[in-house]
Amino acid sequence: MFAQNDGTDNKMPTPMTVTKNIQKLPTKIFKTSKEYSDDFALLNNLDPRVYGQVPFVNSIRSQKFDAANATYDCTAADDFTVPAGQIWEIKNIAADGYILTAKNPDSYNVIIYANSGTNLPGTIIRQENIQPSAGTQSPNLSLGTSLLLNPGRYWISVQAVADLPGDWFWQTYADSSTLGSPFVWINPGNGFGTTCSANWGVGSVCSPGSAKDLSFTLNGNILSSCKTFTDKIVSTDPTQTPRVTRDGNPSVCGTPKVYPGNIGSGNYHYKKYTIQNTAASAQCVNIIITNPEANQMFVVAYSGTFNPANLSQNYLADIGSSPFSGSSSNMAFTMPASSTVVLVVSEVVVNTTFINNYTLSVIAGNCGSILKTGEVTGSNVSIYPNPVRTLLYVNGMKMNEAKVYDASGKLIPVKSTENQINVEGLTKGNYLLQMKDKSGKVYQDKFIKN
Repeated sequence: MFAQNDGTDNKMPTPMTVTKNIQKLPTKIFKTSKEYSDDFALLNNLDPRVYGQVPFVNSIRSQKFDAANATYDCTAADDFTVPAGQIWEIKNIAADGYILTAKNPDSYNVIIYANSGTNLPGTIIRQENIQPSAGTQSPNLSLGTSLLLNPGRYWISVQAVADLPGDWFWQTYADSSTLGSPFVWINPGNGFGTTCSANWGVGSVCSPGSAKDLSFTLNGNILSSCKTFTDKIVSTDPTQTPRVTRDGNPSVCGTPKVYPGNIGSGNYHYKKYTIQNTAASAQCVNIIITNPEANQMFVVAYSGTFNPANLSQNYLADIGSSPFSGSSSNMAFTMPASSTVVLVVSEVVVNTTFINNYTLSVIAGNCGSILKTGEVTGSNVSIYPNPVRTLLYVNGMKMNEAKVYDASGKLIPVKSTENQINVEGLTKGNYLLQMKDKSGKVYQDKFIKN
Protein backbone atom coordinates (compact mmCIF):
# COMPACT_ATOMS: atom_id res chain seq x y z
CA MET A 1 0.00 0.00 0.00
CA PHE A 2 2.83 2.41 0.90
CA ALA A 3 6.56 1.88 0.95
CA GLN A 4 9.50 4.08 1.83
CA ASN A 5 12.49 1.80 1.53
CA ASP A 6 15.26 0.50 -0.70
CA GLY A 7 14.68 -2.89 -2.31
CA THR A 8 17.34 -5.51 -1.53
CA ASP A 9 18.00 -9.09 -2.53
CA ASN A 10 17.98 -11.54 0.36
CA LYS A 11 20.55 -14.11 -0.71
CA MET A 12 21.84 -16.90 1.53
CA PRO A 13 25.66 -16.72 2.03
CA THR A 14 27.93 -19.68 1.37
CA PRO A 15 28.40 -21.72 4.59
CA MET A 16 31.75 -21.13 6.27
CA THR A 17 33.71 -22.34 9.27
CA VAL A 18 33.51 -19.98 12.24
CA THR A 19 36.50 -19.35 14.46
CA LYS A 20 35.81 -17.96 17.90
CA ASN A 21 37.27 -14.59 18.80
CA ILE A 22 37.35 -13.03 22.22
CA GLN A 23 36.72 -9.34 21.71
CA LYS A 24 36.11 -6.39 23.97
CA LEU A 25 32.68 -4.81 23.75
CA PRO A 26 32.02 -1.11 24.35
CA THR A 27 30.31 -0.54 27.68
CA LYS A 28 28.68 2.86 27.14
CA ILE A 29 25.49 3.64 25.24
CA PHE A 30 25.80 4.91 21.69
CA LYS A 31 23.32 6.98 19.73
CA THR A 32 24.36 5.79 16.27
CA SER A 33 25.82 2.53 15.00
CA LYS A 34 28.82 4.43 13.60
CA GLU A 35 29.77 5.59 17.10
CA TYR A 36 29.59 1.99 18.33
CA SER A 37 31.67 0.75 15.40
CA ASP A 38 34.39 3.36 15.93
CA ASP A 39 34.66 2.61 19.67
CA PHE A 40 34.69 -1.14 19.00
CA ALA A 41 37.56 -0.69 16.53
CA LEU A 42 39.60 1.30 19.04
CA LEU A 43 39.07 -1.24 21.83
CA ASN A 44 40.12 -4.16 19.63
CA ASN A 45 42.90 -2.44 17.66
CA LEU A 46 41.10 -2.91 14.37
CA ASP A 47 42.00 -1.06 11.22
CA PRO A 48 39.67 1.76 10.20
CA ARG A 49 36.87 0.77 7.83
CA VAL A 50 37.58 1.44 4.19
CA TYR A 51 34.33 -0.06 2.95
CA GLY A 52 31.15 -1.10 4.67
CA GLN A 53 27.92 -2.37 3.20
CA VAL A 54 26.14 -2.26 6.50
CA PRO A 55 24.23 0.93 7.27
CA PHE A 56 26.63 2.35 9.86
CA VAL A 57 26.19 5.96 8.77
CA ASN A 58 22.63 5.47 7.59
CA SER A 59 20.78 4.43 10.71
CA ILE A 60 19.45 5.97 13.92
CA ARG A 61 18.75 4.37 17.28
CA SER A 62 15.07 4.05 18.27
CA GLN A 63 14.94 1.94 21.41
CA LYS A 64 13.47 1.47 24.88
CA PHE A 65 16.10 0.16 27.31
CA ASP A 66 15.96 -1.51 30.70
CA ALA A 67 15.11 0.66 33.71
CA ALA A 68 18.76 1.14 34.68
CA ASN A 69 19.47 2.76 31.32
CA ALA A 70 16.17 4.61 30.87
CA THR A 71 17.95 7.93 30.24
CA TYR A 72 18.90 6.51 26.83
CA ASP A 73 15.32 5.71 25.80
CA CYS A 74 14.79 7.36 22.42
CA THR A 75 12.27 7.40 19.62
CA ALA A 76 12.52 8.13 15.89
CA ALA A 77 9.49 8.97 13.74
CA ASP A 78 8.80 9.79 10.10
CA ASP A 79 5.77 11.20 8.31
CA PHE A 80 3.46 9.91 5.57
CA THR A 81 0.39 11.37 3.88
CA VAL A 82 -2.95 9.76 3.02
CA PRO A 83 -4.02 11.44 -0.26
CA ALA A 84 -7.32 13.27 -0.66
CA GLY A 85 -10.17 10.96 -1.62
CA GLN A 86 -8.60 7.89 -0.03
CA ILE A 87 -8.93 6.05 3.26
CA TRP A 88 -6.05 3.80 4.30
CA GLU A 89 -6.67 0.58 6.20
CA ILE A 90 -3.31 -0.17 7.82
CA LYS A 91 -2.81 -3.76 8.94
CA ASN A 92 0.96 -4.18 9.11
CA ILE A 93 4.10 -2.07 9.48
CA ALA A 94 7.52 -3.25 8.29
CA ALA A 95 10.68 -1.43 9.36
CA ASP A 96 14.20 -1.97 8.06
CA GLY A 97 16.48 -2.29 11.06
CA TYR A 98 20.01 -3.23 12.05
CA ILE A 99 21.55 -4.75 15.20
CA LEU A 100 25.16 -4.68 16.33
CA THR A 101 24.97 -7.73 18.59
CA ALA A 102 23.41 -11.15 18.07
CA LYS A 103 20.49 -10.33 20.35
CA ASN A 104 17.29 -9.39 18.55
CA PRO A 105 14.84 -7.05 20.32
CA ASP A 106 12.27 -8.68 22.61
CA SER A 107 9.42 -6.71 21.02
CA TYR A 108 8.62 -3.43 19.25
CA ASN A 109 6.49 -0.43 20.14
CA VAL A 110 4.51 0.87 17.17
CA ILE A 111 3.11 4.38 17.55
CA ILE A 112 1.08 6.30 14.98
CA TYR A 113 0.59 10.01 15.60
CA ALA A 114 -1.60 12.72 14.15
CA ASN A 115 0.30 15.65 12.65
CA SER A 116 0.73 18.61 15.01
CA GLY A 117 0.22 22.23 14.06
CA THR A 118 4.00 22.57 13.72
CA ASN A 119 4.34 19.52 11.44
CA LEU A 120 5.71 17.23 14.15
CA PRO A 121 4.26 14.10 15.80
CA GLY A 122 1.16 15.18 17.73
CA THR A 123 -1.65 13.23 19.39
CA ILE A 124 -1.14 9.46 19.55
CA ILE A 125 -3.74 7.68 17.42
CA ARG A 126 -2.60 4.09 18.02
CA GLN A 127 0.08 2.58 20.25
CA GLU A 128 0.82 -1.15 20.43
CA ASN A 129 3.60 -3.34 21.73
CA ILE A 130 4.09 -6.18 19.25
CA GLN A 131 6.23 -9.28 19.58
CA PRO A 132 7.12 -10.81 16.19
CA SER A 133 6.64 -14.57 15.83
CA ALA A 134 10.39 -14.85 15.34
CA GLY A 135 13.07 -12.48 16.55
CA THR A 136 14.26 -10.20 13.79
CA GLN A 137 16.12 -6.96 13.20
CA SER A 138 13.79 -5.94 10.34
CA PRO A 139 10.35 -6.74 11.76
CA ASN A 140 6.96 -7.13 10.10
CA LEU A 141 4.55 -5.95 12.77
CA SER A 142 0.84 -6.76 12.45
CA LEU A 143 -1.56 -4.52 14.35
CA GLY A 144 -4.10 -6.10 16.67
CA THR A 145 -6.90 -4.54 14.63
CA SER A 146 -6.79 -2.59 11.38
CA LEU A 147 -6.34 1.17 11.65
CA LEU A 148 -8.40 3.38 9.33
CA LEU A 149 -7.00 6.79 8.44
CA ASN A 150 -8.75 9.65 6.66
CA PRO A 151 -6.80 11.92 4.27
CA GLY A 152 -4.05 13.91 5.96
CA ARG A 153 -0.49 13.77 7.28
CA TYR A 154 0.53 11.30 10.00
CA TRP A 155 3.71 10.09 11.71
CA ILE A 156 4.90 6.52 12.31
CA SER A 157 7.35 5.38 14.98
CA VAL A 158 8.91 1.96 15.51
CA GLN A 159 10.82 1.56 18.76
CA ALA A 160 12.66 -1.64 19.70
CA VAL A 161 12.31 -2.94 23.26
CA ALA A 162 15.70 -4.39 24.18
CA ASP A 163 17.84 -4.43 27.32
CA LEU A 164 21.61 -4.08 27.09
CA PRO A 165 23.66 -5.48 25.46
CA GLY A 166 20.89 -5.57 22.85
CA ASP A 167 20.64 -2.65 20.46
CA TRP A 168 18.58 -1.69 17.42
CA PHE A 169 18.95 0.96 14.76
CA TRP A 170 16.34 2.08 12.25
CA GLN A 171 17.79 2.31 8.78
CA THR A 172 17.42 5.60 6.96
CA TYR A 173 16.12 5.89 3.44
CA ALA A 174 18.75 7.19 1.04
CA ASP A 175 16.92 9.41 -1.43
CA SER A 176 17.99 12.51 -3.34
CA SER A 177 15.21 14.57 -1.77
CA THR A 178 13.18 14.47 1.42
CA LEU A 179 9.92 12.50 1.27
CA GLY A 180 7.50 14.84 3.06
CA SER A 181 9.17 16.14 6.23
CA PRO A 182 12.56 14.82 7.40
CA PHE A 183 12.44 12.24 10.14
CA VAL A 184 12.53 13.44 13.76
CA TRP A 185 14.07 12.07 16.95
CA ILE A 186 13.76 12.60 20.70
CA ASN A 187 15.68 11.38 23.77
CA PRO A 188 13.67 12.66 26.79
CA GLY A 189 16.24 11.53 29.38
CA ASN A 190 19.07 13.20 27.40
CA GLY A 191 21.40 10.27 27.96
CA PHE A 192 23.03 11.01 24.62
CA GLY A 193 23.58 14.68 25.45
CA THR A 194 21.95 16.18 22.35
CA THR A 195 19.69 19.18 21.82
CA CYS A 196 16.77 16.81 21.13
CA SER A 197 15.60 16.01 24.64
CA ALA A 198 12.83 18.49 25.47
CA ASN A 199 11.18 18.38 22.04
CA TRP A 200 11.26 16.46 18.79
CA GLY A 201 14.24 17.48 16.66
CA VAL A 202 15.12 16.94 13.02
CA GLY A 203 17.10 13.71 12.80
CA SER A 204 20.03 15.14 10.86
CA VAL A 205 20.40 17.83 13.56
CA CYS A 206 20.15 15.39 16.49
CA SER A 207 22.57 13.03 14.75
CA PRO A 208 24.68 14.96 12.22
CA GLY A 209 25.28 13.07 9.00
CA SER A 210 22.01 11.11 9.11
CA ALA A 211 19.90 10.82 5.97
CA LYS A 212 16.56 12.60 5.85
CA ASP A 213 14.02 9.75 5.91
CA LEU A 214 13.45 6.39 7.60
CA SER A 215 12.88 3.11 5.80
CA PHE A 216 9.46 1.55 6.38
CA THR A 217 6.43 0.03 4.67
CA LEU A 218 2.75 0.28 5.50
CA ASN A 219 0.69 -2.72 4.38
CA GLY A 220 -3.09 -2.88 4.07
CA ASN A 221 -5.78 -1.60 1.72
CA ILE A 222 -6.75 1.66 0.06
CA LEU A 223 -10.46 2.24 0.56
CA SER A 224 -12.94 4.75 -0.78
CA SER A 225 -15.56 6.47 1.33
CA CYS A 226 -19.13 5.59 0.33
CA LYS A 227 -20.50 8.67 2.07
CA THR A 228 -18.81 11.58 3.83
CA PHE A 229 -20.30 14.12 6.23
CA THR A 230 -18.32 17.30 7.00
CA ASP A 231 -19.93 19.23 9.81
CA LYS A 232 -19.62 20.66 13.32
CA ILE A 233 -21.80 20.74 16.43
CA VAL A 234 -23.28 24.17 17.22
CA SER A 235 -25.29 25.64 20.09
CA THR A 236 -28.57 25.55 18.13
CA ASP A 237 -28.40 21.78 17.62
CA PRO A 238 -30.84 19.52 19.53
CA THR A 239 -29.73 17.96 22.81
CA GLN A 240 -29.73 14.53 24.45
CA THR A 241 -29.69 13.62 28.14
CA PRO A 242 -27.24 12.41 29.42
CA ARG A 243 -24.58 10.85 27.09
CA VAL A 244 -23.21 7.36 26.30
CA THR A 245 -20.24 6.09 28.32
CA ARG A 246 -16.92 5.83 26.48
CA ASP A 247 -15.56 2.42 27.49
CA GLY A 248 -12.56 2.38 25.11
CA ASN A 249 -13.87 -0.61 23.13
CA PRO A 250 -14.95 0.22 19.57
CA SER A 251 -17.66 -1.97 18.06
CA VAL A 252 -16.71 -4.58 15.45
CA CYS A 253 -18.66 -6.50 12.84
CA GLY A 254 -20.02 -9.91 13.75
CA THR A 255 -19.96 -9.35 17.53
CA PRO A 256 -22.84 -7.24 18.92
CA LYS A 257 -21.68 -4.88 21.66
CA VAL A 258 -23.59 -4.54 24.92
CA TYR A 259 -24.78 -1.00 25.62
CA PRO A 260 -22.00 0.58 27.75
CA GLY A 261 -24.36 2.68 29.89
CA ASN A 262 -24.95 6.37 30.53
CA ILE A 263 -22.72 8.99 32.11
CA GLY A 264 -22.84 12.70 32.92
CA SER A 265 -25.68 15.11 33.46
CA GLY A 266 -27.08 18.04 31.53
CA ASN A 267 -27.99 18.49 27.89
CA TYR A 268 -25.44 17.45 25.27
CA HIS A 269 -25.74 18.86 21.74
CA TYR A 270 -25.61 16.42 18.85
CA LYS A 271 -25.81 16.03 15.09
CA LYS A 272 -27.43 12.99 13.47
CA TYR A 273 -27.14 11.40 10.03
CA THR A 274 -29.22 8.61 8.53
CA ILE A 275 -27.85 5.98 6.14
CA GLN A 276 -29.64 3.14 4.39
CA ASN A 277 -28.49 -0.27 3.16
CA THR A 278 -30.66 -0.92 0.11
CA ALA A 279 -28.98 -4.25 -0.70
CA ALA A 280 -30.76 -7.58 -0.27
CA SER A 281 -27.97 -8.80 2.02
CA ALA A 282 -26.27 -7.61 5.20
CA GLN A 283 -22.84 -6.02 5.04
CA CYS A 284 -20.09 -4.81 7.36
CA VAL A 285 -19.97 -1.02 7.56
CA ASN A 286 -17.02 0.94 8.94
CA ILE A 287 -17.38 4.44 10.37
CA ILE A 288 -14.36 6.70 10.84
CA ILE A 289 -14.38 10.20 12.31
CA THR A 290 -11.47 12.65 12.23
CA ASN A 291 -11.60 15.60 14.62
CA PRO A 292 -9.15 18.53 14.20
CA GLU A 293 -10.27 20.10 17.51
CA ALA A 294 -8.85 19.70 20.99
CA ASN A 295 -12.50 19.49 22.14
CA GLN A 296 -13.82 15.93 22.06
CA MET A 297 -16.87 14.26 20.53
CA PHE A 298 -18.39 10.77 20.40
CA VAL A 299 -20.20 8.68 17.76
CA VAL A 300 -22.99 6.15 18.41
CA ALA A 301 -25.02 4.15 15.86
CA TYR A 302 -28.72 3.27 16.27
CA SER A 303 -30.94 0.84 14.38
CA GLY A 304 -33.89 2.48 12.67
CA THR A 305 -34.51 5.53 14.87
CA PHE A 306 -32.83 7.56 17.60
CA ASN A 307 -34.56 8.65 20.81
CA PRO A 308 -32.54 11.41 22.59
CA ALA A 309 -34.50 10.78 25.80
CA ASN A 310 -33.59 7.06 25.86
CA LEU A 311 -30.02 6.50 24.63
CA SER A 312 -30.08 2.73 25.04
CA GLN A 313 -33.14 2.30 22.81
CA ASN A 314 -32.17 0.81 19.42
CA TYR A 315 -28.46 1.01 20.36
CA LEU A 316 -26.26 -0.69 17.74
CA ALA A 317 -22.61 0.37 18.11
CA ASP A 318 -20.15 3.08 19.23
CA ILE A 319 -16.55 4.17 18.62
CA GLY A 320 -15.38 3.47 22.18
CA SER A 321 -13.20 6.56 22.54
CA SER A 322 -13.09 10.18 21.34
CA PRO A 323 -10.75 11.55 18.67
CA PHE A 324 -9.22 14.99 19.16
CA SER A 325 -6.43 17.26 17.90
CA GLY A 326 -6.33 15.73 14.43
CA SER A 327 -6.74 12.10 15.46
CA SER A 328 -9.31 9.59 14.20
CA SER A 329 -11.49 6.91 15.80
CA ASN A 330 -13.39 4.17 14.03
CA MET A 331 -15.96 1.46 14.62
CA ALA A 332 -17.67 -1.23 12.56
CA PHE A 333 -21.06 -2.91 12.69
CA THR A 334 -23.16 -5.30 10.65
CA MET A 335 -25.91 -3.48 8.79
CA PRO A 336 -28.84 -5.80 7.94
CA ALA A 337 -30.38 -5.97 4.48
CA SER A 338 -32.80 -3.16 3.62
CA SER A 339 -32.14 -1.41 6.93
CA THR A 340 -31.67 2.12 8.26
CA VAL A 341 -29.01 3.28 10.73
CA VAL A 342 -28.83 6.64 12.49
CA LEU A 343 -25.34 7.96 13.31
CA VAL A 344 -25.24 10.39 16.24
CA VAL A 345 -22.22 12.67 16.84
CA SER A 346 -22.38 14.34 20.25
CA GLU A 347 -20.23 16.61 22.39
CA VAL A 348 -18.77 15.07 25.57
CA VAL A 349 -18.74 18.33 27.54
CA VAL A 350 -21.96 20.34 27.77
CA ASN A 351 -22.02 23.51 25.64
CA THR A 352 -18.68 22.95 23.94
CA THR A 353 -17.80 25.54 21.28
CA PHE A 354 -16.38 23.89 18.16
CA ILE A 355 -14.53 25.97 15.59
CA ASN A 356 -13.52 23.45 12.92
CA ASN A 357 -15.48 20.79 11.04
CA TYR A 358 -15.08 17.08 11.69
CA THR A 359 -15.12 14.49 8.89
CA LEU A 360 -17.38 11.44 9.28
CA SER A 361 -16.83 8.74 6.64
CA VAL A 362 -18.92 5.67 5.86
CA ILE A 363 -17.04 2.72 4.33
CA ALA A 364 -18.58 -0.49 2.99
CA GLY A 365 -17.75 -3.22 0.50
CA ASN A 366 -20.84 -2.45 -1.56
CA CYS A 367 -20.88 1.34 -1.76
CA GLY A 368 -23.64 1.33 -4.35
CA SER A 369 -26.18 0.11 -1.81
CA ILE A 370 -25.35 2.70 0.88
CA LEU A 371 -27.42 5.88 0.70
CA LYS A 372 -27.82 8.80 3.06
CA THR A 373 -31.05 10.65 3.84
CA GLY A 374 -31.80 13.25 1.21
CA GLU A 375 -30.32 11.21 -1.62
CA VAL A 376 -33.35 9.03 -2.29
CA THR A 377 -35.59 11.48 -4.09
CA GLY A 378 -38.06 11.64 -6.93
CA SER A 379 -41.19 9.71 -6.03
CA ASN A 380 -42.40 10.37 -9.58
CA VAL A 381 -39.29 8.85 -11.16
CA SER A 382 -39.70 5.50 -12.87
CA ILE A 383 -37.70 3.16 -15.10
CA TYR A 384 -39.05 0.87 -17.84
CA PRO A 385 -39.19 -1.77 -19.18
CA ASN A 386 -38.28 -3.92 -16.21
CA PRO A 387 -37.12 -6.67 -16.91
CA VAL A 388 -35.11 -5.16 -19.78
CA ARG A 389 -33.05 -6.48 -22.71
CA THR A 390 -31.32 -3.49 -24.34
CA LEU A 391 -32.46 0.06 -23.45
CA LEU A 392 -33.72 1.10 -20.03
CA TYR A 393 -35.77 4.31 -20.16
CA VAL A 394 -36.07 6.89 -17.37
CA ASN A 395 -39.18 8.96 -16.76
CA GLY A 396 -39.41 11.89 -14.32
CA MET A 397 -35.80 13.14 -14.25
CA LYS A 398 -32.97 14.18 -16.58
CA MET A 399 -29.90 12.14 -15.73
CA ASN A 400 -26.49 13.72 -15.40
CA GLU A 401 -24.91 10.47 -14.23
CA ALA A 402 -25.92 6.79 -14.14
CA LYS A 403 -24.18 4.00 -12.23
CA VAL A 404 -25.05 0.30 -12.36
CA TYR A 405 -23.91 -2.22 -9.72
CA ASP A 406 -24.17 -6.01 -9.91
CA ALA A 407 -25.32 -8.23 -7.03
CA SER A 408 -21.78 -8.29 -5.56
CA GLY A 409 -21.57 -4.48 -5.47
CA LYS A 410 -19.19 -4.20 -8.43
CA LEU A 411 -19.60 -1.07 -10.56
CA ILE A 412 -20.46 -2.04 -14.16
CA PRO A 413 -19.72 0.56 -16.89
CA VAL A 414 -22.75 1.57 -18.99
CA LYS A 415 -23.51 4.27 -21.55
CA SER A 416 -26.37 6.67 -20.87
CA THR A 417 -28.09 9.83 -22.07
CA GLU A 418 -30.50 12.13 -20.23
CA ASN A 419 -33.35 9.61 -20.37
CA GLN A 420 -32.00 6.18 -21.32
CA ILE A 421 -29.36 3.64 -20.33
CA ASN A 422 -27.89 0.97 -22.63
CA VAL A 423 -27.72 -2.31 -20.70
CA GLU A 424 -27.42 -4.62 -23.69
CA GLY A 425 -23.90 -5.70 -22.71
CA LEU A 426 -24.88 -6.83 -19.21
CA THR A 427 -25.22 -10.50 -18.38
CA LYS A 428 -28.56 -11.78 -17.15
CA GLY A 429 -29.27 -11.06 -13.48
CA ASN A 430 -30.30 -8.49 -10.88
CA TYR A 431 -28.78 -4.99 -10.83
CA LEU A 432 -28.91 -1.80 -8.79
CA LEU A 433 -29.28 1.50 -10.68
CA GLN A 434 -28.21 4.81 -9.15
CA MET A 435 -28.99 8.02 -11.08
CA LYS A 436 -28.09 11.62 -10.30
CA ASP A 437 -29.40 14.82 -11.92
CA LYS A 438 -27.52 18.13 -12.36
CA SER A 439 -28.73 19.46 -8.99
CA GLY A 440 -27.24 16.44 -7.18
CA LYS A 441 -30.54 14.69 -6.42
CA VAL A 442 -30.27 10.92 -6.55
CA TYR A 443 -32.76 8.22 -7.43
CA GLN A 444 -32.11 4.52 -6.96
CA ASP A 445 -33.97 1.46 -8.17
CA LYS A 446 -33.44 -2.18 -9.02
CA PHE A 447 -33.90 -3.85 -12.39
CA ILE A 448 -33.59 -7.27 -13.98
CA LYS A 449 -31.58 -7.90 -17.14
CA ASN A 450 -33.05 -10.62 -19.38
